[in-house]
Amino acid sequence: MQPASSPAGTAARAAVAAASALGFTGLEPVILADGSNVIVHLTPAPLVAKIPASNAELRPEVGAKLGRELELAVFLTAAGVPVMPPSAEVPAVVHHADGHPMTFWTYLPPTDAGRPGEATIGSMLRDLHAALRAYPAPLPALAGERGPLADIPRFLARRPASPASQAVVSDADAAVLAAAFDRLTADLAAAMAAGIPAQPLHGDAGFMNLMAADGGWVWHDFEDACAGPVTWDLAATTASPRLDRDRILAAYDARLDDAALRGCEQLRRLHLTVWYALYAERLPDCRARAAELLASWR
Repeated sequence: MQPASSPAGTAARAAVAAASALGFTGLEPVILADGSNVIVHLTPAPLVAKIPASNAELRPEVGAKLGRELELAVFLTAAGVPVMPPSAEVPAVVHHADGHPMTFWTYLPPTDAGRPGEATIGSMLRDLHAALRAYPAPLPALAGERGPLADIPRFLARRPASPASQAVVSDADAAVLAAAFDRLTADLAAAMAAGIPAQPLHGDAGFMNLMAADGGWVWHDFEDACAGPVTWDLAATTASPRLDRDRILAAYDARLDDAALRGCEQLRRLHLTVWYALYAERLPDCRARAAELLASWR
C-alpha cells in the first residue's frame, strides 16, 4: 500500500469515499496498479475502481473517456465478446469523489497464466474488430484532437512549462519527437486518403490489456477507443520485440498494407516514448525505460 499522501494513496481514499457513498462499508483499498490510472481493489467487495492519474495530465476530457469505455464494455459484453465487465454492484456511470472521476469494474482474481501467445493475440484482436464494426456510437478519430495520438503534441506543448518534464526530456529530444510526429502522422493521413479504411478500434490493444480470467482471456482498458485503421491496434503488439510479429499477423488472418503497419508501429513507439516520459515525472521506476525510449529516437 502506498502512503496515503501519495497521488495513488489519495486516489485510493477517493475510491473508498465513492464506494461508501454507494452503500459499501468496511472497505480496505489495495492498489493494484499506478500509471496512467490508479487501479484499486476495494476489498473484500468484488469491486475495482479505476481513477485517472497520469492520464489527467494530458487529457482534459478524461471523464468522457471513462464514460465511453464503460459504454463500449457494456456493448461488447452484450455481444458476447470476452471483456472485463463493469461492476454489477453499482450503476455503470462515471462516479466522483474528492474531485476524482472514476469507474467501477468487476474484480477478477489474478492468475499466473503469464502472457497470451501470439496466436491468441491475433485471433482475439480479429474477433474484437469484427464485433466493434457494429458499434453504433461515433468514436474520435485516431489522429484527431480527442484521439490517442493527440497525447503527443499535448505532452510537447506542456513540457516547457513543467520543470519535471524538462528534467526528463531535453530540448533536443523534444525537437526530434515533434519532427517524428509530423512525419509519421503525415504518412498516416496519406495512407488513409489512399483508401485504407477506418473502423472502431480498441485503441490500446497491447497484450498487457488482455487479462487471464476463468481459464480464458478478456480485453480491458478501452479508454483509447477511436476510429482508425486496424493496423493501429495490431501495431500495439507487432511492434513489440518480445513477440513474434509474423505469428500475430498469421492469426489475425487479413490482408493488410505493410507500409501502413510499419508506420503505425513507429507511431506506437513514439506514443510509448511520450507516456514513459510522463510516467517518469512521478514514478522513479519508469525513468530508465523512459531514457531508453528517448535515446532510440536520436
